[in-house]
Amino acid sequence: MVTVIAILVCGALVWNVAGDGRWSAAASPRAGDAPKEIQAPLQPGSPNAQEPATPPAAQQPPADATLVSKVKGEGKVVALTLDDGPWPEWTDKALSILARNDVKATFCMVGQQAKDHPDLVRKVVAAGHTLCNHSMTHDINLKKRTPQEMHGQMQETLEWIHKASPGTPVRWFRAPGGNWSEEVRQTAASLGMGSLHWTVDTNDWQKAGVPKMLQNVHGQLGPRGIILCHDGGGERSQTMTMLEQIIPELKSNGYTFVTP
Repeated sequence: MVTVIAILVCGALVWNVAGDGRWSAAASPRAGDAPKEIQAPLQPGSPNAQEPATPPAAQQPPADATLVSKVKGEGKVVALTLDDGPWPEWTDKALSILARNDVKATFCMVGQQAKDHPDLVRKVVAAGHTLCNHSMTHDINLKKRTPQEMHGQMQETLEWIHKASPGTPVRWFRAPGGNWSEEVRQTAASLGMGSLHWTVDTNDWQKAGVPKMLQNVHGQLGPRGIILCHDGGGERSQTMTMLEQIIPELKSNGYTFVTP
C-alpha cells in the first residue's frame, strides 16, 4: 500500500512539473538524442535563437560611437583589415603572409563563420591579431532592422567568438557593406565596440585582378589609412597575391603597420 501511494505521489509530481512546461518524464532527453552540435539560429536575436553552450564574456563598458576611418598616430602608419572570415584555406594563408612580414591585422569576423570554424578564431587570436565583429549573418541591410535585431546580430557574434576564444576582447564592429547609421553605431557602442570603417577599398571581392587591387591601394592610401580586403566570403587567391606584394612594398615606402 505504501508503495502504491509513493508511485501516485511521484506521478502527480511529474504531472505538475510537466504542466509548468519545464520537464516531464516523457520529454526527458536520452543521451543518444543530444545534438552533435548547436545549430545556427533561425533569426539572430529572436526568442527561438539558440545560444552558444558556454557563457558569453563579461560585458564591455560602452564605447565611443564615433565612426573611425583613420588610425591613431602620425605620418605613415596604416592598418590592414580583413573581412568575412574566418574561412578555410584563406584565413590560414593570410595568417602565414602576415607572420612572414611581421604584421598585425584586424580580422572582422562574421558570427556564422566563427561558429563554424572556432579553430580559425583561435589561430587568429594566438597570432596576436585584433578581432572585429562583422555581424552574425553579414546582413548588409542591418541599419534597416529593428533595434532588437541589430543588437541580436552583434551580441550573437560576440558570443560565438567568445565560445571559441573565451575572454578575447572584441573592441570593434564593422557594418556589412559599410552601411552605417546612428542606430548601428550606438548599438555597437552599447556593447563596448567602436565603429570601424576604412579609407582604402581594394575591391578585392570583384576579383578584377591583382594589378587593379594594387592600383586601388596606391590611389586611395594616405597617412593613417585603413585598408579593406577579405579573407572570407569566397575564393581569395587574388587577395593573397595582392597582400604578398603590397605589404613589403608599403614597408619599403616607409609605412608602419598598426592596428586601430
